[in-house]
Amino acid sequence: MVHNGSESQFVMDVKFKQDLDHLLVELKEFVLKRSVEAFSQGGDGVLRYQGQLCVPDDDGLREQILEEAHSSRYSIHPGATKMYHDLREVYWWNGMKRDIEGFVAKCPNCQQVKAT
Repeated sequence: MVHNGSESQFVMDVKFKQDLDHLLVELKEFVLKRSVEAFSQGGDGVLRYQGQLCVPDDDGLREQILEEAHSSRYSIHPGATKMYHDLREVYWWNGMKRDIEGFVAKCPNCQQVKAT
């Protein structure tokens, strides 16, 4: 998700939109109070869960990330398990695995591969 040493548009969107998500804003406050350990906040103010970017519940942002991961030229229709393992290296959100499984289940190309 990072290209040529620069951040992808998704990473920049995630960073910007974290402050618009009420849950992530609340988690940032808990991090500052040191009442949660799994989450951290870097010097750039970005909230992370065990090192992964916390993706806000923003209209379409998670869907865009799933679409990009599922249809990129390096990983065409990888299936739910591979897609989850790849995405969790960079991103985190509550219900991520379920969302990935649902996304892959709706892909007609993936369903054809399963049937053969």
